[in-house]
Amino acid sequence: MIEKIQHATASSPEGAKGLVKGVLACAFQNMAFMLPTGLLYLLVKDLLAGSTSGRSTFYLVGCVACFVLILLTTWFQYNGTYFTTYKESGTRRLTLAERLRKLPLSFFGKRDLADLTSTIMADCEVLEKDCSHFIPGLFGSLISTVLIALSLFAFEWRMALAALWVIPVSAAIVVGSYRVQDKVQARTMAAKMACADGIQEYIETLRDLKASNAEQRYLSGLSDKIRAVEKQSIVAELETALFVSSAGMVLKLGIASVALTGSVLLVQGSIDVLTLFLFLMAASRMYDPMQGALQNLAAVIAMRTNVGRMNEILDAPLQTGSEQLTNQGCDIVFDHVGFAYNSGETVLRDVSFTAKQGEVTALVGPSGGGKTTVSRLAARFW
Repeated sequence: MIEKIQHATASSPEGAKGLVKGVLACAFQNMAFMLPTGLLYLLVKDLLAGSTSGRSTFYLVGCVACFVLILLTTWFQYNGTYFTTYKESGTRRLTLAERLRKLPLSFFGKRDLADLTSTIMADCEVLEKDCSHFIPGLFGSLISTVLIALSLFAFEWRMALAALWVIPVSAAIVVGSYRVQDKVQARTMAAKMACADGIQEYIETLRDLKASNAEQRYLSGLSDKIRAVEKQSIVAELETALFVSSAGMVLKLGIASVALTGSVLLVQGSIDVLTLFLFLMAASRMYDPMQGALQNLAAVIAMRTNVGRMNEILDAPLQTGSEQLTNQGCDIVFDHVGFAYNSGETVLRDVSFTAKQGEVTALVGPSGGGKTTVSRLAARFW
């Protein structure tokens, strides 16, 4: 399982284990937030019975215990998600940099400087945010919701069914939109890469643009690319919000479903008022983390584009060969070398010298004397 998490989040083994701990911490935190609901249920039950004598200490201790458990689980949740994620983020960046150092030159023919920079900076930032804010909250909410659902079914299965049917329906709406979100994210990433390429190209050709008086025209085109990124980002947010908001509206129907089902069962005498009160409290509290989980689910789906770009680097085959430098006696020798272009223009004639390994050899001469040509020949044939 750890290996699958590694590949899904482009993390190290320690980062994957830390992510699992963060998920469990979020699940325990959600369970701790449900404890006051149970305590309130017992208090209302005693009030309806007409007496709370002798149980004041119990409720006081229960309140303190709930406060302490919520405080502890929140502390563990914060440390298990944010601290672990930020440490893993540094490890991820170092791993990418070390991986790039060992990749063959053929790989860099497919990825330009702007693309690699975006992977190391922007994609790592997206994964950092997802692993700290979205993934632990999503799976922690799912685990806690399953545990709470089992408890509710054991208490009263009909009311539990009325409260829980909206959860798989709302989740299916968000999950079913992953193809649309993949296409939207691909268009957004393409617009960002076009903008990054334009900025990098402007930096590299600034002198030529100024020399040819084309700087303003180029900047105008670059402004269009920046506006295209803004427009596509807005479209992506709107399309994602459409599915998440629709799923959230379905989720809110659960409270109405609990109220209607409970009213019918109450009239029939199948349940009492206290049971209806319990399920209304449990439903209102249970839907809060699930509402956040739907938003987190959309963010996790969108994250796959960034993970795919990062795994392209991590999965690329490394350059083979020895890391030890064993070349000895690799002097560069020019022995009566001459060079001429196809036009017949002779550039070099009868050049002889030896550039010894481990020493600095300087080429000194007037402009047009052939220094650049000698350097290119030495680099090519060496």
